[in-house]
Amino acid sequence: MRKIMTVRPLPLDEVLARPLDFVSRPPRLRFYLTHSLVLLASLTAVAAAFYYGQAGFGLIHWVGVIFGGTVLLLSLWPASWSRRRLTNLAFDRERLYIINGVKGEAVAVPRDRVRAVDKGKLPGHDGAIIAFTLDLSLSEPELALLSQTLGSQVEDRFQLEDDRYRFGFVGNWQHRKSLLAAVSVLAPPVVETRPAPGEDDEDEDDWD
Repeated sequence: MRKIMTVRPLPLDEVLARPLDFVSRPPRLRFYLTHSLVLLASLTAVAAAFYYGQAGFGLIHWVGVIFGGTVLLLSLWPASWSRRRLTNLAFDRERLYIINGVKGEAVAVPRDRVRAVDKGKLPGHDGAIIAFTLDLSLSEPELALLSQTLGSQVEDRFQLEDDRYRFGFVGNWQHRKSLLAAVSVLAPPVVETRPAPGEDDEDEDDWD
């Protein structure tokens, strides 16, 4: 018997307006403080390059202007100050919301589709560190909808069974211990990924 498709797309505004139990996005203070420091540093680099280059503009001054100016422009771009763009996951008592913050879209998945939570770190396809993964029970059309919304392709390494797929999520600037505690309520955990023999254990809050 085929599973009824109860997975559906939603605008992100509608999701964030709901009474949510958890939202994965950068903490306000850490996010804005970091961006403010980057903005200040880039502005200082550009100003210093012009100041010390008054007597003669050399290579080091051009480096300060070009690289400092590029970072400054990126820092001033309004979208860079939006925590919403980095939101990737939320849930309430009934549904899980997998989010593409850049596109402002989400997909609602019933919470009973979550089969397991894996708290081990993994390398992502774009170089980002995956902080944890969720195993979801999905039909092919539902998986296609999620992939389309997220703008990603289905990876063979995350295809566990015909109707079960593993989704990875980055830490979003949050403390690892509190983040994993929050998502652990979704399903029983699976065995964590351990470092290979000889490797040093990583700190709980180290995302590198």
